[in-house]
Amino acid sequence: MKNFYHRAWAEINLDVLKNNIEIIREYSGNRDIIAIVKANAYGHGDAECALAMNHIGVKHFAVSNLWEAQNLSSAGVEGDILLFGYCDIPLIFENLDKNYIFTVGSVPYARELSEAAVKAGLKVPVHIKFDTGMCRVGITTAEEADQILALPGLDCRAGYTHFSVADSLEKEDVEFTEKQYKKLADICHARKLPMHSQNSGGILFHKDFDGDFIRAGIVMYGHRPNTEYPLPDGIKSVFSMKAVISQIKTIKPGDTVSYGRTFKADHETRLALIPCGYADGFNRRLSGQWNVLIHGKPAPVCGRICMDQTLVDITDIPEAQIGDEVTVYSDETFGGSSVDHAADLIGTISYELLCCIGTRVPRIFIENGKEKDILRYI
Repeated sequence: MKNFYHRAWAEINLDVLKNNIEIIREYSGNRDIIAIVKANAYGHGDAECALAMNHIGVKHFAVSNLWEAQNLSSAGVEGDILLFGYCDIPLIFENLDKNYIFTVGSVPYARELSEAAVKAGLKVPVHIKFDTGMCRVGITTAEEADQILALPGLDCRAGYTHFSVADSLEKEDVEFTEKQYKKLADICHARKLPMHSQNSGGILFHKDFDGDFIRAGIVMYGHRPNTEYPLPDGIKSVFSMKAVISQIKTIKPGDTVSYGRTFKADHETRLALIPCGYADGFNRRLSGQWNVLIHGKPAPVCGRICMDQTLVDITDIPEAQIGDEVTVYSDETFGGSSVDHAADLIGTISYELLCCIGTRVPRIFIENGKEKDILRYI
């Protein structure tokens, strides 16, 4: 990748994304995929990723809110778009000409929506959300489901739930997930209502669960829902983040580096400044425990990662020069400088790190082995 992006950028490999989806399809018995592209496709670029998925036949998408759905529609994404989150009823009617499906997760909300639809002489396409144990959004009983299914203003197309520990193989967690699935399946099957329940953890670790759709999220982007367990063969990370060396300097023994003076040189040290910091998504908690890659060699972070810049030790990389490419997060599937490994180091999940990639980081999309497009937010 050329270095004229000046400071920091993310590379999004659409070829890898499409290959991951094909592997997931085969792994799940070729069931229809609802591709999760909320939160800007977990930081990857929602419209661009969804359009690439259209090219391999993905026709179902899910987002958090109306504005995310509108972004996909404006970009020309084909297929239906499920909104997981709450949507104000007047806004629903302003967008009924779109291919949106809305979530109803309570009887009062469903009734209010149905009444408005009947008055307008319309029907609103919905999926019913069931709370089967996460204690978040959704109804909890078959009786509530029957009340919603009887409402004349709603076109109830499916029921769904969300697993809370499907990514765990601990006995108690497996049993809990099975209980969640059974509760949904019993209600939906008895009413011949299509259903979906499997998130990434469910796809990987509960292949025997029935469902009309699977919901592929983090696994589609090449990351593990639980880093203790590997991904199916062939699934790779879609994402990497890179920068350039903007300055090089040599410091003396005893010199201290960055805020808080947390790094003190015990020998003459050659430092490289990279214009990438925590405002770009290079998480500050990685200070002092992360290696970037320069010429394929590890360069340890020295001192604290700053908002806009970071210093790394290149003493053992004598060939490093100003303008050289730096890999901040690699596209390795696990280990090394991967996002999953970074998340493990700081006690979080890859989802968070990916979603926190900043808006000033352009996304460079790779397709058919070459640069296809650049998405700049600012």
